[in-house]
Amino acid sequence: MVPGAFARVYFPTREKPRAPGLLHIGYVLGGTAVEAMIAYTTSQPWPASTPLPAGARLFDVEEARRLNQSRVFMLRLDVLAKLPMTEAWFPDIAQPGQGVIAVAPARWREELTDLAINLVRRRRSLVQMRGL
Repeated sequence: MVPGAFARVYFPTREKPRAPGLLHIGYVLGGTAVEAMIAYTTSQPWPASTPLPAGARLFDVEEARRLNQSRVFMLRLDVLAKLPMTEAWFPDIAQPGQGVIAVAPARWREELTDLAINLVRRRRSLVQMRGL
Protein backbone atom coordinates (compact mmCIF):
# COMPACT_ATOMS: atom_id res chain seq x y z
CA MET A 1 0.00 0.00 0.00
CA VAL A 2 1.45 3.34 -1.01
CA PRO A 3 2.34 6.09 1.45
CA GLY A 4 -0.31 8.78 1.39
CA ALA A 5 -3.17 6.34 0.82
CA PHE A 6 -6.38 6.55 2.79
CA ALA A 7 -7.58 2.97 3.19
CA ARG A 8 -10.15 0.89 5.05
CA VAL A 9 -8.59 -0.66 8.14
CA TYR A 10 -9.70 -2.25 11.42
CA PHE A 11 -7.85 0.28 13.57
CA PRO A 12 -7.08 -1.04 17.06
CA THR A 13 -8.78 0.61 20.02
CA ARG A 14 -7.14 2.03 23.12
CA GLU A 15 -8.77 -0.79 25.14
CA LYS A 16 -7.44 -3.54 22.85
CA PRO A 17 -4.33 -2.03 21.22
CA ARG A 18 -3.10 -5.32 19.72
CA ALA A 19 -6.39 -6.57 18.25
CA PRO A 20 -8.29 -5.47 15.14
CA GLY A 21 -10.80 -2.82 16.17
CA LEU A 22 -13.45 -0.76 14.49
CA LEU A 23 -13.51 -0.18 10.75
CA HIS A 24 -11.97 3.21 9.95
CA ILE A 25 -10.31 4.94 7.09
CA GLY A 26 -6.65 5.12 8.07
CA TYR A 27 -3.81 7.11 6.55
CA VAL A 28 -0.77 5.15 5.38
CA LEU A 29 2.42 6.84 6.55
CA GLY A 30 4.64 4.11 5.13
CA GLY A 31 5.44 0.45 5.32
CA THR A 32 6.71 -2.66 3.63
CA ALA A 33 5.11 -5.57 1.80
CA VAL A 34 4.25 -7.18 5.16
CA GLU A 35 3.32 -4.26 7.46
CA ALA A 36 2.18 -0.65 7.40
CA MET A 37 2.26 2.35 9.73
CA ILE A 38 -1.26 3.78 9.86
CA ALA A 39 -2.50 7.05 11.37
CA TYR A 40 -5.98 7.28 12.85
CA THR A 41 -8.78 9.36 11.35
CA THR A 42 -12.08 10.39 12.86
CA SER A 43 -15.12 12.27 11.63
CA GLN A 44 -16.30 13.02 15.18
CA PRO A 45 -16.72 16.79 15.59
CA TRP A 46 -13.98 18.56 17.53
CA PRO A 47 -15.17 21.32 19.88
CA ALA A 48 -14.33 24.70 18.34
CA SER A 49 -13.18 26.10 21.69
CA THR A 50 -10.73 23.23 22.31
CA PRO A 51 -7.22 23.31 20.79
CA LEU A 52 -6.41 20.49 18.41
CA PRO A 53 -4.14 17.75 19.77
CA ALA A 54 -0.49 17.91 18.72
CA GLY A 55 -0.16 16.15 15.38
CA ALA A 56 -3.77 16.65 14.31
CA ARG A 57 -4.83 17.98 10.92
CA LEU A 58 -8.41 18.93 10.06
CA PHE A 59 -9.68 18.34 6.53
CA ASP A 60 -12.54 20.65 5.57
CA VAL A 61 -15.46 19.56 3.41
CA GLU A 62 -13.73 20.44 0.12
CA GLU A 63 -10.52 18.65 1.09
CA ALA A 64 -12.53 15.64 2.27
CA ARG A 65 -14.35 15.50 -1.07
CA ARG A 66 -11.01 15.55 -2.92
CA LEU A 67 -10.15 12.43 -0.88
CA ASN A 68 -13.45 10.68 -1.71
CA GLN A 69 -14.81 11.21 1.78
CA SER A 70 -18.27 12.57 2.46
CA ARG A 71 -17.61 14.75 5.51
CA VAL A 72 -15.10 16.80 7.42
CA PHE A 73 -12.56 14.66 9.27
CA MET A 74 -9.47 14.87 11.44
CA LEU A 75 -6.23 12.98 10.89
CA ARG A 76 -4.47 12.14 14.17
CA LEU A 77 -0.75 11.64 13.65
CA ASP A 78 -0.45 11.21 17.40
CA VAL A 79 -2.46 7.95 17.23
CA LEU A 80 -0.58 5.37 15.16
CA ALA A 81 -0.71 1.65 14.58
CA LYS A 82 1.89 -0.67 13.07
CA LEU A 83 -0.22 -3.36 11.41
CA PRO A 84 0.43 -6.51 9.42
CA MET A 85 -0.85 -6.44 5.85
CA THR A 86 -3.47 -9.16 6.39
CA GLU A 87 -7.24 -9.42 5.95
CA ALA A 88 -7.61 -9.41 9.74
CA TRP A 89 -6.54 -5.75 9.69
CA PHE A 90 -7.24 -4.67 6.11
CA PRO A 91 -10.57 -6.27 5.07
CA ASP A 92 -10.12 -5.43 1.37
CA ILE A 93 -6.43 -6.31 1.03
CA ALA A 94 -7.16 -9.13 -1.44
CA GLN A 95 -9.45 -6.96 -3.58
CA PRO A 96 -8.41 -4.77 -6.50
CA GLY A 97 -7.41 -1.45 -4.98
CA GLN A 98 -6.84 -3.05 -1.55
CA GLY A 99 -9.47 -0.84 0.11
CA VAL A 100 -7.73 2.40 -0.85
CA ILE A 101 -10.27 5.22 -0.86
CA ALA A 102 -7.90 7.90 -2.18
CA VAL A 103 -4.26 8.95 -2.26
CA ALA A 104 -3.32 12.36 -0.89
CA PRO A 105 -1.73 14.77 -3.37
CA ALA A 106 2.05 15.17 -3.05
CA ARG A 107 1.70 18.57 -1.33
CA TRP A 108 -0.46 17.07 1.43
CA ARG A 109 1.78 14.00 1.81
CA GLU A 110 4.77 16.31 2.37
CA GLU A 111 2.82 18.41 4.87
CA LEU A 112 1.67 15.33 6.81
CA THR A 113 5.12 13.72 6.78
CA ASP A 114 6.66 16.93 8.14
CA LEU A 115 3.97 17.14 10.81
CA ALA A 116 4.58 13.51 11.86
CA ILE A 117 8.38 13.91 11.95
CA ASN A 118 8.15 17.10 14.01
CA LEU A 119 5.74 15.47 16.43
CA VAL A 120 8.04 12.49 16.98
CA ARG A 121 11.13 14.69 17.35
CA ARG A 122 9.62 17.27 19.69
CA ARG A 123 6.81 15.50 21.55
CA ARG A 124 7.39 11.77 21.21
CA SER A 125 5.69 11.09 24.56
CA LEU A 126 2.35 12.21 23.08
CA VAL A 127 2.35 9.54 20.38
CA GLN A 128 0.11 6.55 21.11
CA MET A 129 1.37 3.37 19.41
CA ARG A 130 -0.95 0.42 18.80
CA GLY A 131 -0.80 -2.78 16.79
CA LEU A 132 2.28 -4.99 16.59
